[in-house]
Amino acid sequence: MLNASCTTVAVLGVPFHNVTMDETVALIEEQVREGTFHQVATANVDFLKNSIKDKRLRDILCSCDVVVPDGMPIVWMSRLIGAPLKERVSGIDLVERLADVAARRGYGIFLLGASESTSQRAARVLRQSFPDLRIVGRYSPPPQPLEKMDHEEILRRVEEAHPDILLVAFDNPKQEEWIAMHRTRLKVPVCIGVGGSLDMLSGTTQRAPGWMQSHGLEWLHRALQEPRRLAIRYLKDALCLIRHLPGYLAATIAQPRHCTEPSIGVQQVGNTRLISMVGDLTGAALEEFNACSRSACLEGMNIVVDMSKTGCIGPESLASLISLESRMRLRNEELWLAELPSHLARVLRAGQLHNYFMTTTMVSDALYRTAKAEQRLLASFTPTWGSNRQEIAPLDVRVEMLQDVCRSIIAGGRNRGHHPCSSSLCKCRQIVRLAARGALDPFGSGFGCDDTSSLRAVWRFASGVNTSADPGIVDGDRG
Repeated sequence: MLNASCTTVAVLGVPFHNVTMDETVALIEEQVREGTFHQVATANVDFLKNSIKDKRLRDILCSCDVVVPDGMPIVWMSRLIGAPLKERVSGIDLVERLADVAARRGYGIFLLGASESTSQRAARVLRQSFPDLRIVGRYSPPPQPLEKMDHEEILRRVEEAHPDILLVAFDNPKQEEWIAMHRTRLKVPVCIGVGGSLDMLSGTTQRAPGWMQSHGLEWLHRALQEPRRLAIRYLKDALCLIRHLPGYLAATIAQPRHCTEPSIGVQQVGNTRLISMVGDLTGAALEEFNACSRSACLEGMNIVVDMSKTGCIGPESLASLISLESRMRLRNEELWLAELPSHLARVLRAGQLHNYFMTTTMVSDALYRTAKAEQRLLASFTPTWGSNRQEIAPLDVRVEMLQDVCRSIIAGGRNRGHHPCSSSLCKCRQIVRLAARGALDPFGSGFGCDDTSSLRAVWRFASGVNTSADPGIVDGDRG
């Protein structure tokens, strides 16, 4: 998969995919073919400023499947911190490239947001440029705060149109929050927040000349067009960088570099994979860490990272940890960073990530906490035979049989033209709950009434079915 080979770079707490425009388009095409939900963000400096103040937005950006730098200042910052992004991937250019691909592949696009006249003109421009383009729907809801919007009406229109790509033009952070809010209900493979791209397509806002774009001065052109709205915003963005970027640079540069060969150690402690990092987490060591953590995540294990002997972590390392934490949250597993040296704690704090990860001063404490979390999970599987046992016809159920039922539910959703969303996975998990509570009587050679490890195996199976490509499993869908 292209997504697995893409590196990411953390810039002030936000992980950016280090991709070109061509790679971004290819990645989104791959996501459309997968058919499961994906959220894409085109982030600029204003995103960074808002994410520093808004933990909810920061968590959304960290959980996005793709985040690309929509602004040269982001690229410049990545160069300053020693992990240069390949190029700027602007939202307006991405929309036009995706329209071209959609016209050739037959993908349907839905335009959501902007004013009705702007949306109509943008659709007309796209159809003129790409005659075979299928714009399967448009909707411009009344401009209202997120909590007052008629979400059901919007979702109904989108669902009836069956788009492959949903372009949401609500501006940041509203568009990112709206997509994340409905990720379990949006049956759309790719949802992208495009900000003011429809305004530029429609001609409502004029784009900067090519020479200004190539020199990273498009922000100046926009500020001259809309001084009242954008001048103050850009000033606040600049002040945010002045306040936070020097501290992050200083914390990164001040990290000690280990001369010894870095190594990764892995231990199994109950339900937890303990990963010990010795030396600098860069290069081959980072690749090995990513492979070990990905394997533990796919196996449904909690992870404790012993960082007591870790030397330097760079922007790529931070981005890998962010990605791992995001995957663990989606799977209802725990990631703990244990025994962080003071220099790593400073890097997390300067990178606006000190409240994103769970940290502890001792590895033993982290292992204790993951064990207690597993006990709480298994407690929900405690069979309640008692008096209810005689009221329910017993069935001989094996672990393999339950897994086959789970596969049938997932396959049934695909056969009806839907991706295996969280509702299908909920049905799989309900099977486990029924078995634990006595609605399914697991006697015989299947598993004993108190064999919670077998129930846990099926639960992990139901939780792990395609969740790497289906981030629709969120807090509300956890057992």
